[in-house]
Amino acid sequence: MTWRVGLLVPSSNSVMEVDFYRSLPHDATLHTSRMYLDDATPAGEERMLDRSMLSAVAALGTVQPHVVVFGCASGATLRGTEFDREICARIGQMTGAATVSVLASVNRALLDTRALHVTVVTPYCDQVNERVRACIEADGIQVSAMHGMGLSTIEGAAVPPEAIYSFVQSAVGPRVRGEALFIAGTNYQAMGALSLLKMTYDVPIVTSNFAALQAVKRQLEDLRERDMTRLSS
Repeated sequence: MTWRVGLLVPSSNSVMEVDFYRSLPHDATLHTSRMYLDDATPAGEERMLDRSMLSAVAALGTVQPHVVVFGCASGATLRGTEFDREICARIGQMTGAATVSVLASVNRALLDTRALHVTVVTPYCDQVNERVRACIEADGIQVSAMHGMGLSTIEGAAVPPEAIYSFVQSAVGPRVRGEALFIAGTNYQAMGALSLLKMTYDVPIVTSNFAALQAVKRQLEDLRERDMTRLSS
């Protein structure tokens, strides 16, 4: 059986879709729906959530996905974790699919590391970084250091993995402050830098897109098991 994975992203996101189609299991296909984002500012993201999110969900529902990823962490950073939970529930109702939240996936990945303190690297400016910090610390993990490149989400997408690796090295130094390193941003080529980072730092490393992919793979495994049980009965 082929499993259909739906991905809901801001229209300017050029990274998350690529990370997913390169990494999904062979029995899964990717189907992307874009929420129109004309201005990568908090005001523009608010308009996106209010004006085009639900229509993009409805369009995605027409492919009858088995799993849908809400690939927009800015919804949670702008409106809080409760909004993130509510919109994922709404997506599930509208599409009939299991849902995956980037925020929840990252929080689970960080909690799985058992880290009490984490260093965070982002492409963002200080204002956005403080919202990212609040989401992480809401789950009881202390952000011991925060380093941002001062870029917009669109500018961050253009940073190649090698430059991300170099920035982490220069900003973080030889040792991570804390028990884990988190590189935030769905429109940031952090997955491409993972292999170099893992050779450099001896702590668990979490990225937004990798955490979401792992959550999708868990959902797919559950669906496969249910399908096998149905067939065997």
